Amino acid sequence: MVYLKLEENQDKFLQKYQKFPNAMKKILFQSKCRKGKFKIQKMNQLECIYLPIVNQKMFQKLKILSNIRCWNNLCISENLRENTAFLDFAQKNSLRIMDGSWLLKNMVDYVLEYIVEMKSEFMGNQEVSILCHTLDETIAEKIKEISAKVKVCNILTTQTKQFQKLEEEIYQANGVLINVSKNFKKSLNKSSMVVNFDFDKNDLKKCTFTKTEYMIQIHSQNCLHKKDFAGTNIVGFGLDMPEKYKEYQRELEGFSTRILYESFLYKRTSYKNIKKELVEDDAQILYLQDENYKIIKKPNLILPKTLDKIMI
Repeated sequence: MVYLKLEENQDKFLQKYQKFPNAMKKILFQSKCRKGKFKIQKMNQLECIYLPIVNQKMFQKLKILSNIRCWNNLCISENLRENTAFLDFAQKNSLRIMDGSWLLKNMVDYVLEYIVEMKSEFMGNQEVSILCHTLDETIAEKIKEISAKVKVCNILTTQTKQFQKLEEEIYQANGVLINVSKNFKKSLNKSSMVVNFDFDKNDLKKCTFTKTEYMIQIHSQNCLHKKDFAGTNIVGFGLDMPEKYKEYQRELEGFSTRILYESFLYKRTSYKNIKKELVEDDAQILYLQDENYKIIKKPNLILPKTLDKIMI
């Protein structure tokens, strides 16, 4: 994982030159910007690259470094996330930018429980529907966990055969029946909460959301507009950073807490190992967020003054 931050503040970028006269620091900073020079700072096992500016010289040097070090995944500061030139550079060079969707997928059951608590209801009385075409290990485990907690669990998919084995496993394990269907018009009629793992907008427009209040969108680009869906799209959440990572959080100022935590947790391993880390970290959701960045929280919950504003 590579951490990149756009640091346009001259004094912060030139911390080791603080004793230099301001005029000299200004010349030095302008020179580094012109030549596309960045600085690399190590923090224990992490390494953050600070960019004074985003320009073609910088992109040339970053491309060379990324090829040498075989970069794959980037965790970037929020001001860099808003820079279209940098986003284009990352896309052209096949660099994946962490966006929080992987963590949302792994914590989707936490989000469901938060919604139920927010409504002062009981999880065991809920009917939840899951939208999924392609089954993977994480989704399968999430379906097992969710179906064990709710009253009714529906799965809407065009690939029903993929789910036959999972249906049998769940029934054999705890006697719970999950409803797997291809019926886009009727399957979701009674669900107040829907989890969308991989349906695109065209798929969603075929569905009927009669009673759906909340739809958790694992990928925010799939959100429907109000004319097609009267409920609330949940695309992210605010996180209370687990204690063992707070030192990194302080050092990496300007990064989303949720996406930082995703970067610390992200690795190629089994879902079982990821789940174990989540439990050990005691990761806590502070609030939810819709596609318009509106915060949705439990009644009477007082959020910290230093609220982490998540940028999707």
